[in-house]
Formats: sequence, structure tokens, C-alpha cells
Amino acid sequence: MKRVLIVEDDPTWSMLIGRYVDQLSWEFEVVRSPQEALDVLDDAEVDVIVLDLLLAVETGMALLNEIQAYDDLSDIPILVLTNTPDVALSDVSSYGVKCLLDKASVTPDDIKFSLKELADGRK
Repeated sequence: MKRVLIVEDDPTWSMLIGRYVDQLSWEFEVVRSPQEALDVLDDAEVDVIVLDLLLAVETGMALLNEIQAYDDLSDIPILVLTNTPDVALSDVSSYGVKCLLDKASVTPDDIKFSLKELADGRK
């Protein structure tokens, strides 16, 4: 079974993303900060990370930098789902981000399709 780590501090978005992951019959865990995400990544295998770049304590970029510092984590595909303006996939792809979706225009199908593509590409 696939496992998704959702790094999102907005409860509404956390719930929505979790619901979409659940519709795929996958497991997921929600954390609110980069440090919590690193704690989970130390203890569990994750197939995909869904990350918001605008987090309350630290930015999602802090987590992207940390992940790239560890060989065993740097191959986990990352889907950035954010409202951050002026960020293009080319700006973050070197950090392992494989997909960038804008919260303002994303649909549930966009999220589910992207998750499946990322998880299937990691086989």
C-alpha cells in the first residue's frame, strides 16, 4: 500500500488532501512543520510527499533543503501544493519536486492524478 506524507498547516487543506489520498485507498499522515516531517521520515517509508511552501513556523523550502541533504530521502517524489505566487516548477525541481499545483485552481482529480503519477514513477 502506498503511503503519503502531507506537510500542511491549514486544517482544511489537510483534511481535503487526506480525503483524496483516502479515495485512492492509500495510507497518509499529516504533519504541520518541516521538523515533524523529518521525524516521520526517520521512522517510516513514504512514497510521496505533499508539501505546502507557506507554513507557519518554517517554510517548505527548509524541508526541501533538508531532504536533499539525505541520500535515502532525496529520491522521494514531492508534490508541492501551494498558494505561493511566482514559483515555477523549474524553481524547485532541483529539490526533488516533481509536480507543482496551485491551490487556487487545483481540482480533486488534479491531486489524485498527480499522486498516482508520482507514486507509480517511484516503483
